[in-house]
Amino acid sequence: MTIMAKALTYVELCTRLSRFVQLEPNDALYKELQDVLEELVMFYDNMDSVDLSSLLDDCGIDVPFVGLAAMDELVLFSLHKLIGSFVLTSSSFALQERLFVVLSRVLHRCKPRMIGNSPEQVQRRLSFVQSCVLYLPPPPEANDAHNESAETLTISAQPEELRLAVLLCLREVLEEREQEVEKQAVQLQVEHQHFFAYVVASLLNVAQRDRCRDAALQAIEVLKCVLLFVQDPQSLRQYLPGIVAGLWKSANAPQQASKVIVAALQALATALDLCISDEHLPGGEDGGMKQEQPRFTLEAIRQSAESNVNDMQGMEDAQDPVGVLSNDNQKWLETTAMNLDLLLSRMFAASATAIADGTSTGLPRSSWRVRCALAQLCDTVMLRCRRALRVSFFRCYDELLVLCSDAITEVAEEADTVFEKLQMSALSSEEQLRLLPEMADRFQMLLSTLVLKIATEHEATKVHLVRTLRGYVNFLGPSITPYLDASLDSIYTSLCRVVSFAALDIELVVHQLLPSPAEPNENSDNIRARVMISQFQKRLRFFNEEASVREVLEMLREIGAVLTPAGFIDCAFTLLSEANMEVREPGGAEVVLVLNEFLRAYCPSNECRKRVVHQSVDVHLVGRILEDLLVLDSWNKHNSSSNRGCSKAFVSQCALMVECIGVCAEILGAEFKLFLLYILYPLVEQLGSHSVEVERAALAALEKICFFTGYKCLEALFQDNMDYFVDALCARLEQLDAYPMTASVVEALLRHTSLASLPLVDEVASSLLRSVDLYQDSPHVDGLLRALKSLLSSIARDAQEAECKKVHTLGDDELEKSRHPRSLLSEFIREMKVLENDGIDGLEIEIEGGDKETCSVPEHSDRASVKGAMPLEYDEIQRDSPDSGEGNEEENTAASAYRTLVIDIMERCGYFLVNSDPIACCLVLSLIDEGVRFLSKHPRQLLPLVARMWPEILPRLRVENRAIVTSTVRVIATLAETAGDFVGDRFVETVWPILRSQLQLIHFDVDAKSPQLTRSMLLLSKPTIDDSHVEDIRSPSSDAEIQKRTDNELSAVSGVRKTQEVHQLLAILSCLTIVCLQSETMTKLVPEITRTCCKYLSRSAPREVVQQTSELFAALAQLNGDEVFCTVAALADWNPPTPPSARFPGYAPDAVQRFYRDHLAKLSGYAQTCRDNACVLINRIFS
Repeated sequence: MTIMAKALTYVELCTRLSRFVQLEPNDALYKELQDVLEELVMFYDNMDSVDLSSLLDDCGIDVPFVGLAAMDELVLFSLHKLIGSFVLTSSSFALQERLFVVLSRVLHRCKPRMIGNSPEQVQRRLSFVQSCVLYLPPPPEANDAHNESAETLTISAQPEELRLAVLLCLREVLEEREQEVEKQAVQLQVEHQHFFAYVVASLLNVAQRDRCRDAALQAIEVLKCVLLFVQDPQSLRQYLPGIVAGLWKSANAPQQASKVIVAALQALATALDLCISDEHLPGGEDGGMKQEQPRFTLEAIRQSAESNVNDMQGMEDAQDPVGVLSNDNQKWLETTAMNLDLLLSRMFAASATAIADGTSTGLPRSSWRVRCALAQLCDTVMLRCRRALRVSFFRCYDELLVLCSDAITEVAEEADTVFEKLQMSALSSEEQLRLLPEMADRFQMLLSTLVLKIATEHEATKVHLVRTLRGYVNFLGPSITPYLDASLDSIYTSLCRVVSFAALDIELVVHQLLPSPAEPNENSDNIRARVMISQFQKRLRFFNEEASVREVLEMLREIGAVLTPAGFIDCAFTLLSEANMEVREPGGAEVVLVLNEFLRAYCPSNECRKRVVHQSVDVHLVGRILEDLLVLDSWNKHNSSSNRGCSKAFVSQCALMVECIGVCAEILGAEFKLFLLYILYPLVEQLGSHSVEVERAALAALEKICFFTGYKCLEALFQDNMDYFVDALCARLEQLDAYPMTASVVEALLRHTSLASLPLVDEVASSLLRSVDLYQDSPHVDGLLRALKSLLSSIARDAQEAECKKVHTLGDDELEKSRHPRSLLSEFIREMKVLENDGIDGLEIEIEGGDKETCSVPEHSDRASVKGAMPLEYDEIQRDSPDSGEGNEEENTAASAYRTLVIDIMERCGYFLVNSDPIACCLVLSLIDEGVRFLSKHPRQLLPLVARMWPEILPRLRVENRAIVTSTVRVIATLAETAGDFVGDRFVETVWPILRSQLQLIHFDVDAKSPQLTRSMLLLSKPTIDDSHVEDIRSPSSDAEIQKRTDNELSAVSGVRKTQEVHQLLAILSCLTIVCLQSETMTKLVPEITRTCCKYLSRSAPREVVQQTSELFAALAQLNGDEVFCTVAALADWNPPTPPSARFPGYAPDAVQRFYRDHLAKLSGYAQTCRDNACVLINRIFS
């Protein structure tokens, strides 16, 4: 039988092995013993591969199986004897390693019969442990000068395989089975305590110093088995300090494997649980530490008095030795708790600082298994050892808060599990009442720590503290409200320090998507489902990353969710009022920022709102907030003339205050309509602010108000409340000294709405004009002019929209008539007929051959009217006569009113043309430019106005300020475009001499001053190329076209900064181009303009200047092409072809060059740089 054959083989090997027990060791026997051990290993491998149960079923008896168990016991006994005598004297590490390999196999087979709580079984296992420990390197503490063998046995001198085999044997001896009954604590004698102290020290020595990570891991696992084997708290407490220190050194070793670190942390948790857990302390889990709830009764008073008497009697008696012993244990426990707290602080220091700074402090946290082990260690400290390690409770709690936000799900779930145990079952009501004040104090301590480290520590460390604070608030919830409210002033001040405000980043816009309101009003059709609100990004001084800023703002919202709203609102405005009394107002922006984030916690769309139902911000609190905001000096202080140049602190604070109104609207929703009449005008006043931060905040707040109160847009909101605006504006426009921002309100209304939505705008315009008359010499001129500019722009925009609508509604006949305009002759006859018949149009006059004459006469759509030649007094007399093209008077009533208003505005502009302030003067000129464009289709009103303003405009060309000169030139160009003959007659004698003197001072040759370096010149991105252009370049058949396009391109400098000089030059060149196109009186100036402006064809000039100069030359060529051709040909060094006939006897080859030399005598310095662009003009204009 197979089982019988295996049993006989096993008996033979056992007999051969037992023979070595009685022999004296020598080299030959060592070799023979090693062979026997090799055969035993092979036998065990063979037995492990065979299913013994099937063999026993086939055999029908279990005698062989019983025999194999007996042989196992005999082999185990023989090996135990050989370890202590025969093999101990051998110097062969291979023999020792083979022996312990066989021993581990046999121990595994005999383990069911060795495990037990009887003294015999315990003593047997201890004997095996003693024999195995002899082969481990002794710890440095056990070295003895009289024992030379211990000195030679070191970790470096012993093979790793031997130590692994010894450790496996120890693990087989000490490890308990999972299905084993509850283990009883082993009562160790004094000698046993010393022995286990040596075992623990040896295992820790291997765990700390062994370079083999598997050996270190096995040593820690064996140490855990030793602790579980002893299970005597009094005995284990003697080893606890050394175990804790050794495990810490092993886990914190350089480049330690994560498996070893995890095993060390688990062994540390096991040691703490077995030594100082709550169930092992006097009184059990609840003994001694919990205080009974006081009872305020007479019986309780009597019992208290009796206990005091008994205590006094006990003090007089002799001291009890048991009491002295308990005091010693208590001192030991306190010392151990302090040391462990220090160790945990170093262990948890690996969080943010070690990773960010790259230091070696703390444990490596890259492995998620290590973080899970840390969570399990915190579980042991907080749940199992809460009484003994009370000082470390909050340290572990802080670490768990960090682990809860871990990116690995297993780590976060492990930390959450600990919190659930702590909150649901572990803490009793008495413990919660005791811990709650301590946790509140801990919260304030952490907040103070964050304030102290806010300007010095790494940002990751600060975010770590922020997450810890968030964890405290989320765990405690509303139960921490009374403690925070009691110290609200200090908490609010500390939070202001944390969120020290830097600025509003106007280069980065963030978008907030508002959800639909929960309870819309009856006008549900006017409510949009969702709306996007745009605001500037907030920048904090001590937090640079956007994720960090979000963490801080979320912390503020979560803290605000557990605070009493009335309390933090009162605290905020107290701090703001105290700040307003100071000169520089430190911290005003921070106070408002914290208030806004506190209030956001009560918005219906915020997640904190779902967790907090016991507090709310009602209409009364919002009314108190709005009332206190509007009475603060900071609301209007940044817009006053005395603080125009103040720091950004006022601007940021005002922007955040405006944002607070939007948050209040988001909280109340439709109920915010109660405050519209109170808050709408101040908001629109901030909408016209000089700073873009305040303007954007006001626009966002108004959009929120429109959304939550049921309006479609701002125009609908302003239209429904226009009567309120008109009453306030008309009253305040006459009192600008008391209300300096009134003009800004008008400007904001007109900027964000249309005139059609402002039915009472005529009253506002009339009041605005009266205010201009009253304050024309005051500092309020700038605001009034900007308001007039917005009014005029709105009028022009509405007129253009009305014209577009009229074009879409024209009939076929009118559309066909507009497509085919009359010829110049027909137009002249029609206008003469109108003048003769007092506005009554006569019949169309047909002319023979009219079609041919019409085709032969060149037409120009912008040609000036013949009425421009009539006296100006004629238009003034006929001002009230109906225009031939106006049509129905009822339809043009609004247009006539607008024209009258524009004329009144332009007449007021004459007051400020002589103003020395460049900004005001440029605003006036811009107003004139836009007004002239608006009145361009109404020459009867325009021409008299231009004639009156011309003497006042012309002196503006002689000022030294380039911006004023540029604006004046643009106005003259607009006048030339709308009243060509009027300007053309005066341009030659009055305007051109001034412009010529200015052009002579502007040069762009190689010796000219180079422009300054700007940021745009440093951009690395290149301009994109059009796709069609790329296709043309890639196409092989377009080489000739590419060459032709290159020849026709102007050579100039690209990317040059446009200085005021360049802007002035471009305006002058554009003005000359328009005047040349509109008036033929410029013909006699063509030679002079050509010679003066030809230098701007230089390739060293900016590209915009060269292009505008080429357009000017094209316009000059229409007036006198011969003169322009001579100059351009001379610049281009153009050679005409040789005459084909001998009829030109006077022609010589150098005749052209002689002509060029005479013609370019005054332009010798520009001929070389202008040649390339002159050649391009030859091809463009004269080819």
